[in-house]
Amino acid sequence: MSYTLAIITFLVGCALGLSVARRRLHAALSADGEAPIVMLRSNELLSLAFDALPSGVVIAEADATILYKNAAAKAISGVRHVDVLVEEAVVALIKTTMNSEAQHRRFETSGSASRSFDLRTKHLSDGRIVATVEDVTEQARVDTVRTDFVANLSHELKTPIGGIAALADTMIGETDPQVIERLSSRIVDESYRLSHIVDDLLDLSRIEFGGADDWEPVLVADVVNEVVARMHHEAVRAGVVVEAKNVEGTRVLGDRMQLVSALENLVSNAVKYSGDGKTVLVEVQATSEFVSIAVIDQGIGIGAKDHQRIFERFYRVDRARSRSTGGSGLGLSIVRHVVSNHGGTVSLVSEEGRGSTFTMVLPSDFGVGDATEQQADISDVSNTRSLAQ
Repeated sequence: MSYTLAIITFLVGCALGLSVARRRLHAALSADGEAPIVMLRSNELLSLAFDALPSGVVIAEADATILYKNAAAKAISGVRHVDVLVEEAVVALIKTTMNSEAQHRRFETSGSASRSFDLRTKHLSDGRIVATVEDVTEQARVDTVRTDFVANLSHELKTPIGGIAALADTMIGETDPQVIERLSSRIVDESYRLSHIVDDLLDLSRIEFGGADDWEPVLVADVVNEVVARMHHEAVRAGVVVEAKNVEGTRVLGDRMQLVSALENLVSNAVKYSGDGKTVLVEVQATSEFVSIAVIDQGIGIGAKDHQRIFERFYRVDRARSRSTGGSGLGLSIVRHVVSNHGGTVSLVSEEGRGSTFTMVLPSDFGVGDATEQQADISDVSNTRSLAQ
């Protein structure tokens, strides 16, 4: 039996006990009306307590006739579950409980905004039945995310580890120096890939659980310049030019390491998915309230069907291409968490074949230097341009 149901069962027992006591007092008392008033107030207090509960509470007679529903149960009653009212599902489970032990069932409602409910029933000492209905939609979502994460992580780690094992096994007994060199090179590549995944997992864990205790004013231009410098060699190898358009003096309050990590992931993706001779632009715009950092590329673009899931862990638009470029599938999830930690938003404007624009909008922390290139309101970034347009 759940902890919530145990508490509710106790409260119901109290209410029933008060009801019995009230009837006995009414029978025993003659002219004195004070005691019945006290009992009435006690019942009202319990009713208020039930209505304050987030879980739905339903009390039924032994024949399944509904005696009482609290406010949460009344609100849930109109929600449909595959064309059957939730209330009907509650009554059906109560009827099942009449001739059996306590019951527990989880079900989902139909419709675009699906919801999950936990329904539990229990016999009361007087033969009646109490049922609780809890909305566990968020818990179910978290459980699904956790399960998917473990499954995806297992798959992502298994691939390079399996590759290393197979390559090492092939090398056993090999005497040709050229073959040994080729296999050794592939082992090194798989090892780097595995290391990249582990590093991104550690970064994601640190960012997810990181607080704001040690935050400080961070100059956005310093973050941009550091990322551009870090990406120089990768961009040269890819034949891509990375340019920056800064707003000098603009700053945000936050974690410099997290901000560098987020922007580096965006620029790295832009370089990887752009072609030889293309340009990636990091453009900063600012007002007194917001700072916008846009990464604009001339790459292959992202189809509309992928926009909603692009920031999920391990989600890839093109798995084969991602593996060939060494991506871990965690970069954009890191970006989303960093932006969320800083009270901002991240958006994507992209079409297949027309490049992509990822924009981080963060609360501004003006006060250092002069913002020499302040722009108009950048809180609406839906029309951010693309270099390919």
